[in-house]
Amino acid sequence: MSHPLKKHFKTSLLAFALLGLASVVISLSLGSVDIPFRNIVEILLSRIPFVGDLFSTHPGSPPTWDSIIMKIRLPRVLLGFIAGVSLSVSGSSMQGVFKNPMASPFILGVSAGAALGAAIGIFFGFPWYLLPVMAFIFAMGTMLTVFFLGRVRGRTDISTLLLAGLAMNFLMTAFTSLIIFYSDPAERMSIVAWTWGSLNGTVWNHVWISLPVMLLGSTVVYAYARDLNVIQTGETSAKQLGIEVEKTKIVQLITSSFLAAVVISFTGIIGFVGLIIPHASRLLVGPDHKKLIPISALLGGIFLVACDAASRMSGEIWVGVITGLFGAPFFIYLLIRNRGDTGW
Repeated sequence: MSHPLKKHFKTSLLAFALLGLASVVISLSLGSVDIPFRNIVEILLSRIPFVGDLFSTHPGSPPTWDSIIMKIRLPRVLLGFIAGVSLSVSGSSMQGVFKNPMASPFILGVSAGAALGAAIGIFFGFPWYLLPVMAFIFAMGTMLTVFFLGRVRGRTDISTLLLAGLAMNFLMTAFTSLIIFYSDPAERMSIVAWTWGSLNGTVWNHVWISLPVMLLGSTVVYAYARDLNVIQTGETSAKQLGIEVEKTKIVQLITSSFLAAVVISFTGIIGFVGLIIPHASRLLVGPDHKKLIPISALLGGIFLVACDAASRMSGEIWVGVITGLFGAPFFIYLLIRNRGDTGW
């Protein structure tokens, strides 16, 4: 199969990085308040040390524009980009471990566990700032339970792990449905809204927590890129080449689940990003994880920023709905175009 960006990977990586920066800046101009592009650039440059002294906001700019950009739109857009990167890197890792392009960060029950944690918090009237904590605790608890169930005779059995993940998904979803059934109408709406995901209400603390997690987690996943490449040839041959297969599985599954859990504890459940972006990236650069992971990260960030912009422009439709509307047809297109050839 032909991979159009494989031969020009460094140039493509730079192009995607610039496109990612452009998507962030352009997204800042979109919303109920129309702010000219020039003013947005001036506001951003004015906050850069040493450079900021050379710039000031446009004399005709209302003072509220700075607050809108710096306190509302910028943290939201940055969290969107971070979430897109985290979910895409997580998906790339899981698809490499499972050797299956249909795998996603939520296959181990991470999203279902997070949804249950948030639902419990909403049902019992926990303060809003404890909801992400509850979502994260239940997401990681579910993942660790699945991982424990997937251990067979001291090794991680992928088939057992997958079945355990499906079972926990059904169990967590059933408990969440029970909570929704017994909730009053206001609580029910809040729980349903959380399960569809949204970047509305993002604050800077969400960015400062998720950013180092994204950087560290992505670095760990990328550090095992060579091992993931070798594992694709088969676990037996990988062991013969000196790859610690069990260690790689454990590190990758825990890291990818952690990446997804932190993000969805702030945003709610956002589907399809960790599924279609790694698959689309594989069609562009091939199965080499040294190229696949960076491209997936940038493409995922750009995709989610664009989906969030569409969400804001359409009256705050849940971003999970937007990713589904864009993601599902695109994924079907990829399947039709490359039927029988997944790029593996």
